[in-house]
Amino acid sequence: MKKNGGLTWGLWVFVMCAISGTAAAATEPVIVSTGPVSIFDEIKSGFYSRINVLAFGIFQEPEMNSRLNPNNILEISTYQASINPRVDLNLDFRRLELGIKQRFIYLWQRWEEGFPEGEEDSLAQFYTNEWFARYRLMDELFVSYGRENLQWGPSVLLSSSNPFNKENGRNNPRVEVPGLGYARAVWIPNSTWAVSFIANTDEGRLGRQQGFGLNQAGFADGSAQGQEFQPGYAFKIDWTGDGKYFSVIPSYREHTGYRVGFFGGWNVTDALLLYGEGAHGDYGDFELLGGASYTFEAGPTVNLEYFHNENGCLRDRIDQCFLRGEIDSTDPMFRQDYMMLQYSDTEIWNDFNVNFRVIHNLNDQSDRLIGIFEYEATDHTLLYVIANGFTGSRDSEFGSLLNYSFFVGAAYTF
Repeated sequence: MKKNGGLTWGLWVFVMCAISGTAAAATEPVIVSTGPVSIFDEIKSGFYSRINVLAFGIFQEPEMNSRLNPNNILEISTYQASINPRVDLNLDFRRLELGIKQRFIYLWQRWEEGFPEGEEDSLAQFYTNEWFARYRLMDELFVSYGRENLQWGPSVLLSSSNPFNKENGRNNPRVEVPGLGYARAVWIPNSTWAVSFIANTDEGRLGRQQGFGLNQAGFADGSAQGQEFQPGYAFKIDWTGDGKYFSVIPSYREHTGYRVGFFGGWNVTDALLLYGEGAHGDYGDFELLGGASYTFEAGPTVNLEYFHNENGCLRDRIDQCFLRGEIDSTDPMFRQDYMMLQYSDTEIWNDFNVNFRVIHNLNDQSDRLIGIFEYEATDHTLLYVIANGFTGSRDSEFGSLLNYSFFVGAAYTF
């Protein structure tokens, strides 16, 4: 803790000095110099900082009569409250780029359901979600190492082509997807092609959820870390054409074997986009997602997706899927077949954004309904509500843990 605290204290001093220097520079007259630029001027012009402070509360009702969570054995809390300052620092200096995303979270929670009823607890954590060092060997080639959140693909539900982390964080954009350790080399010979070699060297913060099991879905559950981490390796080959794009991602990891991921999209018209994503590999690993989005002239966009996971569990009771080891801990969803419908509209009245999403499990007929509402109160202040509703039997995927949850908060950016 001393080491982390020292690092965080140093970052705060660094940020405050940078802010003070920027504020002072804004009040001084601009002097145009025709002489050579000093190294300090280069560093100053290439430095970027951002402080985002989030405060949020969660109210949720656990389903206690399911076989997966009898009497709230998973200890899903009823109330949570948190403050989460996030500091982003970035320096672009000549051929070198450095970045770090330092975080602090204070989280309180209380249980009102099941055997932990009436209990309270709290914790405080400093952690680094992402950091990287990137060096440009030449204009077309750069190498990097660090902890990053690598995301790609057009799908809303999940990123099935990503062999490192399929969770894309879109069900709750206010909860960060954890960064993983990567070494990368990226070659971009022209505007059409790009080739990347990616080595996933460590698990980073994957599985180390924020506070008391606060996951990317935006509510606390009893999910645990999966099997022991093993390094993985991948090539990513990207092609971009006129209104079309396509990527192939062959990869290897010892416990999953060889795997080939892919995604692509085609702008049929200015309004209509067709896209697909998936993967195929050893051990019967086959996933395929097909989707389309249509943007209306007035601004709203509608997405429709179908996803099939050949390894998904088809047992009647979702708890049997866990007990018999038929759940892949890297999968955001556990069954075979899903449909997703989404309606989104940004900048309603210039400062109000809405997103409605329905995820339907075709195997056990359960549903997850998500509403994301954001209001840009000022240039620096964002208010948000993320509501989840769950329907289905107590033995189904979406009906076995929660009945509903509300994630309510505000964010202020300096």
